[in-house]
Amino acid sequence: MSSPWAPTFEPLFVVGGAASAWAYARAARSDPPGRARIAAFTAGILLIVLALNSPLETIAVDYLLLFHLLQNVIISDWAPPLLILGLTPGMRAGIAGRGGRPLAFFTRPAIALPIWLIGWYAVHLGGVYDAALRNPILLNGEHLFMIAIGLLFWWPVLSDAPRAVPTLGRIAYIFAAFVGSAFLGLALTFAPPLYGYYEDLPVRLWGISAAQDQNLGGILMTTEQAIVFFAVIVWLLVVLFREEDEAERELQARQRAEGLL
Repeated sequence: MSSPWAPTFEPLFVVGGAASAWAYARAARSDPPGRARIAAFTAGILLIVLALNSPLETIAVDYLLLFHLLQNVIISDWAPPLLILGLTPGMRAGIAGRGGRPLAFFTRPAIALPIWLIGWYAVHLGGVYDAALRNPILLNGEHLFMIAIGLLFWWPVLSDAPRAVPTLGRIAYIFAAFVGSAFLGLALTFAPPLYGYYEDLPVRLWGISAAQDQNLGGILMTTEQAIVFFAVIVWLLVVLFREEDEAERELQARQRAEGLL
């Protein structure tokens, strides 16, 4: 067993991060993004690459479930929205155009939400989780899958190419996602150990038992999703109020133009 502070190297995600940065830089030549978008996209790439190429990966695989769950929320809940926010409207429109009907279908809220929820729960099933941890190829596949469903989930909320989901619908979508996903975090918080892989580890880091490890992981997951989803709902409410104000001003302007006011 390696030192918990030993760095890891997962070339798949390093190469993927570099390729994404190159594609972004190339697209930026014809559609320059602002500094905030560049910072968001860069942060999204770094979160994925560093979460899977650092001591965090070592601790997640060799010592603590808590850190593995932290990895999952980083690459599925944090990085994907930053990547999407980092794209300009033109870049999003280009992706939507290249994705065509399949992308339009799978990013419909009625499709994206069930896929995300089923995927989120399926990955964290005891047998699936244990199998991935014992096979590096399956573990990389799990991480790719988490990134993919994260992008799929956040696209209807943050993409405006085109804006097919009204703001109120996006609020309902995020709320439904929070309610639907909360049961996993609660189960991990209160259930006895579900993952034989972590129970069988010969060394317990910092004296944390397998039960404590899982319970802390459940608390982390529940708290993290509550913060992220609540923040997004607040932002969408601000957007909704702004839209209503703009609609009211436009209505008043039309009425004045027609001599009704």
